[in-house]
Amino acid sequence: MACFAELGFAAVTVREIAGRAELSTGVLYRHFANKEALLRAAFEQSMAEVRATFAEAMATSAELRLSVLVRAAANTVRRHLAFWQLSYAARHQPAVIAALGGALTAWTGEIVAVLTTLLRDTGACDAETEARALFAQIDGMCEHYALAPHSYPLDAVVERVIAQRALLSRAI
Repeated sequence: MACFAELGFAAVTVREIAGRAELSTGVLYRHFANKEALLRAAFEQSMAEVRATFAEAMATSAELRLSVLVRAAANTVRRHLAFWQLSYAARHQPAVIAALGGALTAWTGEIVAVLTTLLRDTGACDAETEARALFAQIDGMCEHYALAPHSYPLDAVVERVIAQRALLSRAI
């Protein structure tokens, strides 16, 4: 991820990635067919973390799920800050978006589907639209924190998102 973020996905070579990882190029090719496969594996790791936050939220009562989810997402980014900083830096590159292609669409769809279920369980009328708005809030909050972890008031923003969502659910 560091090579993709710093050098650009389109420009980086497998040799540079292997060198940064202190591996031979052959070892890297033994595990990954090409740099696109390595990129997908790195983003699949981020999806595994997203799925873990969903599991944590879904293990609680319907009325607590939203607050648990937002706090779990923030804690995941906080715990694995270096990875998420690189992930956010890489994912805005056109070459990364092209290389991930359908996988990126599938991951986004998976996130929206889980959030839709979560919000439907709490009584949201237009759960899918609310899910997309919540996804944007959580993702934006996490990205802003990753960009400026020493100055971004993550805990205050987490509580504001939770409070706004609580107000919205009562208004529905």
